[in-house]
Amino acid sequence: MFGMTYIRKYRWYIGSVAIFALGAYLIFGRGTDTATSATSYYVVNTVERGAVSSGIETTGEIIAAQKLDLDVYKQLSRIDVVNSENGSHVEVGDVIVSFDKSDAYVAAQSSRVSVAEAELALSTERENATDPNTAIRALEDKIAGYKKSIADAPQDTEDAYRDFLNTDLEAVPDADDRTRLGDAVAPTVAGRYIDDERGVYRIDIYGSAAATGYSFRLSGLETGAYSVYFGKAIDLGTRGLTITFPTTIRSGDTWVVAVPSMDVATYSEAEQTYQERVADIERTVAEYRVSLANAEVELANLRAVDTYSYRDLSVEKATQAFSEARQKLVERYDVIKERDIVAPFAGTIQDMENVVAGATPTGGTSDTINLGTLISDAFLTTFTLSATDVAKVSVGQKVYVTVTSFREQPTFEAVISEISSLPASSGVAQYTVRAELAYDRKTAETILREGMLATIEVVEEEKKDALRIPVSAVAYVDGKPTVQVVDTLTEAQQVEVDTLGIIRTTGTGIESYTKPITLGIQGKYFVEVRGGLDEGDIVLTSALAQGSDASVVEQAGFGPGRRPSSESGTSNTQGTSD
Repeated sequence: MFGMTYIRKYRWYIGSVAIFALGAYLIFGRGTDTATSATSYYVVNTVERGAVSSGIETTGEIIAAQKLDLDVYKQLSRIDVVNSENGSHVEVGDVIVSFDKSDAYVAAQSSRVSVAEAELALSTERENATDPNTAIRALEDKIAGYKKSIADAPQDTEDAYRDFLNTDLEAVPDADDRTRLGDAVAPTVAGRYIDDERGVYRIDIYGSAAATGYSFRLSGLETGAYSVYFGKAIDLGTRGLTITFPTTIRSGDTWVVAVPSMDVATYSEAEQTYQERVADIERTVAEYRVSLANAEVELANLRAVDTYSYRDLSVEKATQAFSEARQKLVERYDVIKERDIVAPFAGTIQDMENVVAGATPTGGTSDTINLGTLISDAFLTTFTLSATDVAKVSVGQKVYVTVTSFREQPTFEAVISEISSLPASSGVAQYTVRAELAYDRKTAETILREGMLATIEVVEEEKKDALRIPVSAVAYVDGKPTVQVVDTLTEAQQVEVDTLGIIRTTGTGIESYTKPITLGIQGKYFVEVRGGLDEGDIVLTSALAQGSDASVVEQAGFGPGRRPSSESGTSNTQGTSD
């Protein structure tokens, strides 16, 4: 990746170098005494920081990550819509071709009706299965009624007695005060007496410091002393009754409230009504007990002969019918879906021929019709490695892929996604490796296609921010790496370096000196410098004298198809750089 990116980055001045060299030759070479005015060109490079990598080098090809033949069983319905053509691009979910669905829609609607009917039938059978027969339900309702009436009888008797005690309660003058209070306004009694004790409340009025000037003393059924309030209901003890005093009361008045009111004219009638009601309750309970016993025996007999097995069987049949109806509906929907040929992934349609809207395919339904091939937008690279090299790589490892089928030879990053466990041939063991390219068709400047050739570097070592120089700048003296460091530059030479990356001299050579360096990662185009140079130093890459057959670019090690001389003997190892 880094090598081709480097060339793309500097191709403008490499071309300028070639043009400059040719112009220099025409201007200074022809008609000039070469013995006195020989011109030399030096390609130099500034020590900089950048990425350096090394790894296993091989070749491979580009293949589509997914490839699908759009072969479908022939449809007897006509082609309704054709949304794509040969070479067109589709997104995932796009309908490529659609067949007529009118008959499928009718069948689906019929299935929906059948599902609704089957669901209703199942609901009815489930209700019937949990619903006992009419006789059993009637007996159960009767038994529940008998039990409730029997259970409510004590409370009914208690309520009848309380009604009797509360009949016509009123305050009357005490026997000793009846003559004096005969025409007086009596206090009013209200509320409901909630106790079962019979008796009287005796109310004696006396003067007090209360706001009204009166209080009363309660005796009889309950005792206590309370303030009198005019026109306001006051609790008469604690058993539910209240009393309201008129403003005409006086100290010394005595009033009596009898529970029950035996002195009223209706007392005898009330007592008789109470006794009759109690008798009715007792008689009814006795009848209910007999009826309850009979109903429970009858219910037991009915349940003994009643069975639910046939109801369960009916539910099972209805359930099966409902499931079959739903399955049929699903099949109808599948038929509708099958009438649309949908792209399962984004890609390009190839080999689509004679697919025309309005045409009706002929032949049996077991035959197939080819609608072309869908080539995915995602691409892989496939290559082989020897048994030695394949042991060094793993799934997820980074790969640089340089597509050599293009003039510009773009480079992509990739990640190994698959490593074959078996060798690709029976001869020398070579194992197939696949790597997924980081490629987005929508934003890519270069459109990849199946079968393109590529050079591969499986990255084993990489450093993103390394001090680096071109491979061609390194020379070995006694097996140790050295470089030629440019000592001094004139102002004009500095301009040439900044603009063209070369230095031109006439008559004399460039001033430089040899300096040993320490190398780190050694790549195909760049090497890492770990010692001996500083960022910004200028090193000599190559030199070209007038009349040389090689171009400045080739001397620099960037000629087409050339490996840098410093790595010409290195097996299976290369480096790239951004």
